[in-house]
Amino acid sequence: MRFVHGFISVVLWIIAIPLLLVAVARLLPFDNVVSLPHLVAFTPWATLLTLPLLIIVLFARRRVLTLLLAVAMAGYVYWTAPFFVPPDTASAADPADAGTLRVMTINALYGQADARSVVDLVESQHVEVLAVQELTPAFEDALADAGLDELLAHSFTVPADDSPAGSGLWSSTPLSDEEELPGTSFAMPSALVGVGGTDVRVTVVHPHPPMPTEITTWRTELVELTEQAHADDTPQILAGDFNATYDHATFRDLLGSRFSDATREWGAGPAVTWPEAAQVPPLFALDHVVVEKDMPVSDVVTMQVPGTDHRALLATVVVE
Repeated sequence: MRFVHGFISVVLWIIAIPLLLVAVARLLPFDNVVSLPHLVAFTPWATLLTLPLLIIVLFARRRVLTLLLAVAMAGYVYWTAPFFVPPDTASAADPADAGTLRVMTINALYGQADARSVVDLVESQHVEVLAVQELTPAFEDALADAGLDELLAHSFTVPADDSPAGSGLWSSTPLSDEEELPGTSFAMPSALVGVGGTDVRVTVVHPHPPMPTEITTWRTELVELTEQAHADDTPQILAGDFNATYDHATFRDLLGSRFSDATREWGAGPAVTWPEAAQVPPLFALDHVVVEKDMPVSDVVTMQVPGTDHRALLATVVVE
């Protein structure tokens, strides 16, 4: 019996340690150390696994482990619960209103996304601003052939051949004051979009992913984006593949006290967008629409697009 008791304890600790490590990683105010960005990304899933394990160790009378898991579970609930709290007004805004903007972002996976499906979504979802990452010249041509320019006649694109570095911005209304964030691995174009008499700067976001040998690059590019966004007093919307979830400290630093993550504000749960594949369901919410805190959002949803490993993310943003 003593052997069985000890064996069960070892098994429970082996299962619990990764969940406790994720909680510690999420608690830290930084994420620019190897493995931290990857651990933190599992926070929502660690939440789901910690609860049943806590119940098991409680009945198994493992006091120390019960205490540790209870503390971790309290943290997980505190971090994830706001994603399931709808706003005071949870009704969808009308995209046809002059003061609203229907925004969609999609990572096209080296331009392999199905262009016709993207354009169909733009039409059916009444998209007024489209942000595309991993834009290639061939994919830009395919979007044009599928009729995108007839729906969104104005664009600022920076395509790249055989590379994830290209990005593009399309709008149903004229663009002005076009800019590109300098010194980044992938293009991050931006421009002013008129929304009901208010100029809003829309930026296509795509920092380098936090590969084990490129974590510094990932964080540096997000910090540069943060500094530029907060230095500009113009109302802003940032949309794209941030290669970060809300649980990453660097992403929360970008939000600061000024910006909000549309998915979290809408309160319908995390919008997981990657990896999208037939064999693997999406696990991580890497794609975001970030808005000013005084811009209400509604109807935040994800949509499948054949040919890419990301889901499209759509949101209606009330500018005024």
